[in-house]
Amino acid sequence: MTFQPNPSPLSQLIRSETIVPGLRNLYCYNYDGCLDVAVKADWDSWSCEHCSLFEVSEEPREHADDFAHDRRGA
Repeated sequence: MTFQPNPSPLSQLIRSETIVPGLRNLYCYNYDGCLDVAVKADWDSWSCEHCSLFEVSEEPREHADDFAHDRRGA
């Protein structure tokens, strides 16, 4: 089963980092694809709220710091 990025535009910017997890699944395998969709569509902000994958991918249980930072040059 294959899923395509399905972000939804938001009318206002997300101004608080504490709100982002309630609107986006930061750990979704399609997050980068959704970001690309939003950038190409020139959206000010976007959400995962209407995507079927919004609650599918789970937060990493171990080494979350490694997940959040690019370690290719290390």
